[in-house]
Amino acid sequence: MFWKKKKPKKDPKKLTREQIIAQAKANAAAAREEIGDETLQKIKEAMEKRESSAFAQAKKKVKSMDDDKVRDNLSLWLKEDD
Repeated sequence: MFWKKKKPKKDPKKLTREQIIAQAKANAAAAREEIGDETLQKIKEAMEKRESSAFAQAKKKVKSMDDDKVRDNLSLWLKEDD
């Protein structure tokens, strides 16, 4: 009858969580070998430098502030522009 729903068949080719994790680790190891340690170190240093920029520090400071205080300061700042 039309009101009975057919159950979806499970795909036997679908990978399990453990298989996906193992595959991701193998891919990461292969990429690490292909790129090389020196290049990875340069990428790491560039990311650390970007995180220590003035803009990133300001973002961290705003995130750590009280939400109400940030909202009040922003509304005052917008009113000053008008």
